[in-house]
Amino acid sequence: MKAQLIDVSDTKKSLDIEIPTDVVDSEIQHIAQDLARKARVPGFRPGKAPVAVVKTRYKDEIMSEVLQHLLPRYFQDAVTERNLAVVMHTPGFENIDYQNGQALKFKAVFEVYPNLSVDNYIGVPVQEVSVKVEEGEVEAALKKLQEENAEMVPVEERRPIQDGDFVEISFQGTIEGSDEPPITGDKVVCEVGARTTLKEFSENLTGARTGEERTFRVTYRPDYPEKKLGGKTVQYRLEIEGLKEKKLPELNDEFAQGYGEYKTLDELKAKIRSDIEKHKGDHAKEQTREKILEWLEDNNEFEVPATLVERQVASRLQRMLRDLSRQGINPQRLDVDWSKIREDQRAQAVRDVKGSLIMEFVAEKENMGVSENEIEYELESIARETQQPKHKVREVLSRDTGLERLKAQIRNRKVLDFLQEKARIIQAP
Repeated sequence: MKAQLIDVSDTKKSLDIEIPTDVVDSEIQHIAQDLARKARVPGFRPGKAPVAVVKTRYKDEIMSEVLQHLLPRYFQDAVTERNLAVVMHTPGFENIDYQNGQALKFKAVFEVYPNLSVDNYIGVPVQEVSVKVEEGEVEAALKKLQEENAEMVPVEERRPIQDGDFVEISFQGTIEGSDEPPITGDKVVCEVGARTTLKEFSENLTGARTGEERTFRVTYRPDYPEKKLGGKTVQYRLEIEGLKEKKLPELNDEFAQGYGEYKTLDELKAKIRSDIEKHKGDHAKEQTREKILEWLEDNNEFEVPATLVERQVASRLQRMLRDLSRQGINPQRLDVDWSKIREDQRAQAVRDVKGSLIMEFVAEKENMGVSENEIEYELESIARETQQPKHKVREVLSRDTGLERLKAQIRNRKVLDFLQEKARIIQAP
């Protein structure tokens, strides 16, 4: 075999390969003999046609099979001989040239991983992310707990309705100029002044009293989510049937005792502060890691294999489609330019691949392997979270390279831990 390597770029390569005549002839003979045993050729009993006749009659089919057998094999031999780190996908085979009795020549076009030399990953400058908890944050969290425990208490006095009241109404709405049936609601609870309440309802309920009726119009904006109402005017008639107000529990030691083993409100506040600190600490850790990786991506220039970028673009789109499906949105019904969205993902996909390659480099340079014990620990964690037996988790992940992806995640986490430990943290002003 003859093979000449051509460097198109740092990651794009091609090989001009020549397979010897005797190898090609032997492969043709082998395939023709195998075909002759089952071929149906006019004038001969099935499987009894001479090999020479089969070669002539099935020339194109035989040559197609020869190419399927020999091209990948000799390409693999050539890249193995040159120790090339090929990006794993089928190479493009071009300029295939074969004449009977001559050598088979072809060009293989493929990509290799870039030969990185990252020497600035120790001491990456990154600004400190504050984890300080302000008193207002504790109070806001406590207020949220108070709101969650609020009671809806009927208002006995026949007073005017005001913002923040919860009004029980029954209504009927007629769409003007439409044959659509009326819109009705029976004993619907409406919060006056709330963001989710139409302002016309809030305006007409404010100042009214229980037992009264109100008549008013609502003109809906053209892009209103409920399409049958978009751009339409509806004549409403509603009756006020009841009034309730929110009663917040008093923030005291008794309130705290309802949330677990806390004796005083101060103990509950201390736990809230601790939880916020932990949340902020976790968030700060993620932010710091992202900034370190971004700095390394910005300060190390190298060519990224297009194949890996395309794969990452596809992965990002798949995640986007899954997120839409979880929200109950059918992506096929969206009036969007998917080709533009795909292109919009490309810049970030390049950074994703670049960051991944840098982490692989650091892991290899610092001998950061992943032990079987680490994999077992991760499988146990997943089993606990999903409430499945560990062997079942392993079985599922063993399909479609799931275990390899898990191994890569563990390795990346170790690399990021290392980079963060070695980073040069700059005090926030």
